[in-house]
Amino acid sequence: MRRIGLIGAAVDPLARTGPAPELAALFPGIELIAFPSRVPAFPYTPLEQAMQALGHAEAALQAADDGCGAVVIDSVGDYGLAAIRAMLPVPAIGSGEAGLAEAAAQGRRFGIVTVWPESMNFILAERLSASGCAGLCVGIVNVGEDSDTEVLAGPEGYLAQIREGREDVVQKVLAGVAELAARGAEAVMLGCTCMSGMADGIADAVDIPIINPLAAGVRAAITAPPLSVTPHLREGRADLLRAMVAAVADEPAEDCPVCIG
Repeated sequence: MRRIGLIGAAVDPLARTGPAPELAALFPGIELIAFPSRVPAFPYTPLEQAMQALGHAEAALQAADDGCGAVVIDSVGDYGLAAIRAMLPVPAIGSGEAGLAEAAAQGRRFGIVTVWPESMNFILAERLSASGCAGLCVGIVNVGEDSDTEVLAGPEGYLAQIREGREDVVQKVLAGVAELAARGAEAVMLGCTCMSGMADGIADAVDIPIINPLAAGVRAAITAPPLSVTPHLREGRADLLRAMVAAVADEPAEDCPVCIG
């Protein structure tokens, strides 16, 4: 069984399954293992986004040390992807990068619907720019409001509503897909890996392809060839990174200690 590390994925101690159980049928024989970020900062702004880059890089180091044959960043934001690729001896895939590649395949026009508010779109804008496919994106539909980010954790928190596929959230996402299709989108990418659990239901309810970026990331990791050149870390850099993250790891966790996207 090939082991793939999901970098930034949260660990649910009450869950008997591994992370992203909805992907098990898609990828039989693949073991997905969560490696959470130890940086307890929700990326409300680019400052916290930079902090999460270090948290995700440190988690990726642990995944490689634990024998994962590839890592996938469990966030459309692809936090720390460049740093991870510069240090790991195994393939590193960004869910945002892979999802956008699938959405824009063969030059098709696409849109993005996300459960997060417009204030978080700087994350998607950066990924669109880096991917080179921004010109094919007909738009981003935000079905969340800033008030939704005020209570993220807990059984009634916004993240629980998303992951459980609450009916009101799903209906807003479906309305967003319809809006993007009316704008000319030939496919729609879900704008957060936390939407993975509702992806199949959304796809079954609409007539255009729905791209689950987390599934796209795992698909890309499975087919990625071994690295032809193994990165070389300067002496002490891995220990320094771990020390930097350890310095903040025990700080009080914010509502979502991992990331969004």
